[in-house]
Amino acid sequence: MKQTIAYILLLLLLLLAPATLLAAEAPGAEGMVIKADRMDHDATDDLLTATGKVEMTWQGMTVTSDRATYNRQNKVLVATGNVIMIKAGDTMWGDRLVMDTETGRSEMENGHIFMSSGNVRAAGKQIARLGDDQYALHQGELTTCDAEVPSWKFGSSDLDVTVEDFATGKNVVFYVKDIPVFYFPYLILPVKRERQSGLLFPSFGSSTKGGLFLDIPFYWAISPSQEATFNLDIQTKRGVGVGVDYRYLRSRSSEGSAGGYIIYDNNERKVRGQLTQSHKELLADNLSLITSVNITSDRTFLQDYGEKSGEYNQQYTDSRIVLTKFWEHWLASAQGIYTQDFYTNNTTSTLQRAPELSLYGVREKVPYLPLFLDLDLVATNYYREKGMQGQRAILTPQLTGNQSLFNGRLNAQVSAGAQIRGYNVSEAQPGTKDQAAIIVPELHAELSSSFSQTFDGSLLGFSRLRHELVPSISYQYVVDQNQTSYPLFDENDRLSHQNAVYFSLASHLGGKITSEAGATEYRDLQTIRLRQGYSFSGERPNLLELVDDNRRWSNLALESETMLLRNVRLLADATFNHYEKRITSTALGGEVSDGRGNNASATYRMSSHQVEYLESRVELALLKPVYLSYSNRYSFDKKDFLEQVASVEYRHQCWGIIVSYRERPNERVWTININLGGLFTIGTSPSGGGVAGKPQLETGS
Repeated sequence: MKQTIAYILLLLLLLLAPATLLAAEAPGAEGMVIKADRMDHDATDDLLTATGKVEMTWQGMTVTSDRATYNRQNKVLVATGNVIMIKAGDTMWGDRLVMDTETGRSEMENGHIFMSSGNVRAAGKQIARLGDDQYALHQGELTTCDAEVPSWKFGSSDLDVTVEDFATGKNVVFYVKDIPVFYFPYLILPVKRERQSGLLFPSFGSSTKGGLFLDIPFYWAISPSQEATFNLDIQTKRGVGVGVDYRYLRSRSSEGSAGGYIIYDNNERKVRGQLTQSHKELLADNLSLITSVNITSDRTFLQDYGEKSGEYNQQYTDSRIVLTKFWEHWLASAQGIYTQDFYTNNTTSTLQRAPELSLYGVREKVPYLPLFLDLDLVATNYYREKGMQGQRAILTPQLTGNQSLFNGRLNAQVSAGAQIRGYNVSEAQPGTKDQAAIIVPELHAELSSSFSQTFDGSLLGFSRLRHELVPSISYQYVVDQNQTSYPLFDENDRLSHQNAVYFSLASHLGGKITSEAGATEYRDLQTIRLRQGYSFSGERPNLLELVDDNRRWSNLALESETMLLRNVRLLADATFNHYEKRITSTALGGEVSDGRGNNASATYRMSSHQVEYLESRVELALLKPVYLSYSNRYSFDKKDFLEQVASVEYRHQCWGIIVSYRERPNERVWTININLGGLFTIGTSPSGGGVAGKPQLETGS
């Protein structure tokens, strides 16, 4: 009886006690779970109060704080003390949070935001979360730097941030550390996890031709398959130019680009510019279309503005449209070509080609004969305003036979063919035939063999080495034909008479490497080839050599490539005239790289002492995060540098700066490019803080 009375009293005490839960868990809003060291429930106002290690989770969101109250009637949550809210990888924290749990709208006092993708950080005296990806900051800041005192930041009286869109601000100040540097009454900044539309950080500098300049780029991510970059180019000496670069990817078989640059040149007192375009379209599995446009306003435009397109020293440019059809053994194409020749003052005399029809036959075996047939046909219509124009067709049939002798120790190849040309021209020069046809027979024969030997050993980490020698002798004959009375459109209208034999010896050294894991790799170590010819008669074997009775032997030619080490490559090409006892041409070069950003290369070229220059480049990453680079082209015949470029780049976690200097004859340019990681970049924030490259487009419309 006493025990029963005790249970009844205990039950009455529990019913009369206040609604107090220790180390409890209770439901809040729909789907919300609240955990805390202590929880109280005021039944009158339906108010839950949680204190001590408060944690609330619902709808993929987690909020922690020291204390929180939740009103079940108006669905309002108030959290104070070390408030942290996490959702979808983004974090917001501050002193006090007020949230409407039905709409998701919330306000944080003395708040901070961290967006993990892009490393974007923001802070404000008051932060209003208007939606999943929208924030409004009062007296706010924005940066992508991790430091407590960031290297740079944007401060604004009112800053609206929309993830995957933009941040817009009024009365914006750009700070370096805590030092104000620039003021903007209004500014739009891109804040996106993927490709970002928005202003890229301007580059500025000075040029002897353009004066002080400022280049302001704007990047537009039109869609996953389209993008464009616009440039406002301000030059104190030249004027104001505008550039655009548009790229698209319609499908895996259709892509292209278009761009241009235009400026009213104050020095020339005229509008100058360039238009470029390219497109590739696979119309069917065996049918393709390619178009390209490259047109400039005048012949010296690239010399003055070539850095916009990276091409400043060209003799000519071609614009063309090409339609190509494939079959199993044939290829046909039709194209039109428009040429701008910068070495002529009068464009009316520049030769144009449209249409040009081509048919190429892939080598195919002749029935019942041990021969193979090649057949090429090119028919071209040439036109221009002044000078000779008309049509030309070139048919090049060739029969080839191969034979292996002495159980494969000797290989023989003989080919015979002809170049058949036909003309129909107008306005020909005196002494040139208006309508004509000519056949120039050709003959080629070659004997070659191969000797190889394998060596076991451990040289340079190779488990086995293989050396092969390939000697060969060939004969080249082109019938001597007087072609001076035939039209001359290009080099194909003149075939030089040849009657020569050539001797060649090639050496190939390669090896096999077997790793500790058992993987096998084969690598070429060195290739050397020697070649020399003897002319019984003829005019010239190439553009650099003449043939006469006293000089029957051609220059001795050497070609070599050496890669004894994986990261070291050496090249050596040379021709030697033993009559004059001198090297007539050479190309010597080397490349070395350690795979960690340190690279060096140098190439020396000389041709008959008419052209002689040295080209070199060095890139150093030894002083990370400072990167140095230098390149030059030095002309020995002009005794001057054709170009020198030096740059210093500093890469930080959230920003980078490149200072570069370029010098060409009669031009010197200083340029400063600044990259703010995560904002003024194309694409996602680059690792290492360097300037991001172009993003990859996705197929679509």
